[in-house]
Amino acid sequence: MLEKIREELNSYFLERREEIDIALTSILANEHTVFLGNPGTAKSQLIRAIASHLNANYFEKLVTRFTTEDELFGPLSIKELKDNDKFVRKTNGYLPTAEIAFLDEVFKANSSILNALLSIINERIYHNGDKIEKVPLISLFGASNELPEENELLAFYDRFLFRKVVRGIKCYENLSKLIDLEEEYKPKTVIDIDELKKLQKEALKVDISDIKESLIRIKISLESEGIKISDRRFKKSVKAVKCFAYLNEKEKADVNDLDILRHIYWNEPDEFFKVSVEIFKVSNHYAGFALEQREILDNLINEIKKIDKDKIQLGGIEYRKCLEILGKLNSMVISLKDVKNKAVEKNKPYELVDDVLKEVEGVKKYVEELLKG
Repeated sequence: MLEKIREELNSYFLERREEIDIALTSILANEHTVFLGNPGTAKSQLIRAIASHLNANYFEKLVTRFTTEDELFGPLSIKELKDNDKFVRKTNGYLPTAEIAFLDEVFKANSSILNALLSIINERIYHNGDKIEKVPLISLFGASNELPEENELLAFYDRFLFRKVVRGIKCYENLSKLIDLEEEYKPKTVIDIDELKKLQKEALKVDISDIKESLIRIKISLESEGIKISDRRFKKSVKAVKCFAYLNEKEKADVNDLDILRHIYWNEPDEFFKVSVEIFKVSNHYAGFALEQREILDNLINEIKKIDKDKIQLGGIEYRKCLEILGKLNSMVISLKDVKNKAVEKNKPYELVDDVLKEVEGVKKYVEELLKG
């Protein structure tokens, strides 16, 4: 059933394979996810679409610095205040009764809201007056255009086990598909919460005996590079690997399932590349090669941006620059195709290789158009 949901989401959301895998793993693991990125990258639409596959109590709110506790946790009960002189909120339909929640611009929350949120996402409880209410929350999804900077927000940020920077669509072919994409996403497969809880229990039974040493090796390697991983995050990451393996329809996890750690072990976005490289050394060096090629591609794109498009003339300086870049892109295409074939032969995941290959082919097509004038 999860595989059907995965397929449905990937057929609609272009270049969101990693985000979809993260979200589904997060739900299986009973953990929380934050998506970071510029406006217009479909972060909110994707989260709503994922929630639409679950027959669950759903709560959503756009957070601003003016957002009040009433808006998130429910209004005060005037009856309780009058009759019993108690400060109690009517939480029904608000975050304390949600099973799946989405807070957009989550890091704009003020300190009083943050304190209540920490209790909800850590302990699944809400202090409502003098009573403690159990919160049925499975996963909280956050979205933000930027990382938090204030100290009080950093503790909250740390509670999001999964983190992902969402990029705009890069592939030329997918940009073409985007034009014809239907506005509204319609789920075909829906899971009840009771069924989901069964899947969660099954996921925790996944055998990780073959990759214990790899998990420890990755942690030590990253910490030697200055990337600290707390014991709590490390322990939760093991659960994430089990759930990701289960999502991949396995009863026993292997090194390929360590890929999910790329979205757990970084704190600052500029650590993501280093984390990915170290993990791919253990799990999938073909994907590691693709990641390096993407870095090269980003540099080439920056070179293309500096070219004066109005001065591209046959034999001219700008023309020769384009030819040089085109030659590099052609070499990248050949290398990536070769690596993809090798990954397929060795039964290794090749999706990242394919993603980067399509991005390179899209940029190559753009440069060829520039040369045509």
